[in-house]
Amino acid sequence: MRRLLIALALILPVAQHAAAAANYERLFAKVDPAVAVIYTVERDVVTNGPPGQVSQAGLGSGVLVTTQGYVITAAHVVQTADLVEVEFSNGFRTTAAVTASDPEKDLALLKLDKIPDDITPMKLADSDQVAIGQEVFVIGAPYGFSHTLSVGHISGRHQPEEIGPDGPQAETFQTDAVINQGNSGGPMFNARGEVIGIVSYILSQSGGFEGLGFVITSNEVVTTLFEQPMAWSGMSGVMIDGDMAVLLNLPQAAGFLVQKVALNSPA
Repeated sequence: MRRLLIALALILPVAQHAAAAANYERLFAKVDPAVAVIYTVERDVVTNGPPGQVSQAGLGSGVLVTTQGYVITAAHVVQTADLVEVEFSNGFRTTAAVTASDPEKDLALLKLDKIPDDITPMKLADSDQVAIGQEVFVIGAPYGFSHTLSVGHISGRHQPEEIGPDGPQAETFQTDAVINQGNSGGPMFNARGEVIGIVSYILSQSGGFEGLGFVITSNEVVTTLFEQPMAWSGMSGVMIDGDMAVLLNLPQAAGFLVQKVALNSPA
């Protein structure tokens, strides 16, 4: 009898682990078709040779959320892009236009030029119902490895003033789910396969993931992109004031230094 109990004790955790793995298999199969890889082309200034500009390729992730072809991503992925292309796991690829963008909150909305007819859009959940410690998963294209899944937990919830000026000025979840370059703009899902956030950035001293990832909450996404959308400017830059304004000989106390402008954008 004692041997039987020991055997059952060994078998039970293995069975539970297998059930959990199968659950993620089903969830991934359900939601991954709506996850997009976003390819961009923008111009950058040459700094180590003759003055000029070069085309530079960019990579990010996103998620389809409406039957009208709207895809959510991070603003820093597309803000100054001359060209945006979106590709899904079934091979469907199309160009897209940026219809709304808020760089301070690091959120952007794309409208596909062609709409896939066999992909189910994902639902945005109420992020106020998400608790610290809840298990979550992220799908994206880290370093170009598209449709990669990573699993973790909600480590914390932060308001803009807690993150500081270098982070998005939006409510964020902190997570230990692995996030790297290329994950930006990708969706974070709960255990029901609903979108609870959009990947924004990581805190890292090495340049790779160190356990501190930050994701814009889905309620912030709804407010920023659907209820109070900000028109896309196609421009990036920084405010100049104080000593910097004096050093640059500005004729007034402050100004805006334009860094990049996307072709055919309002800017």
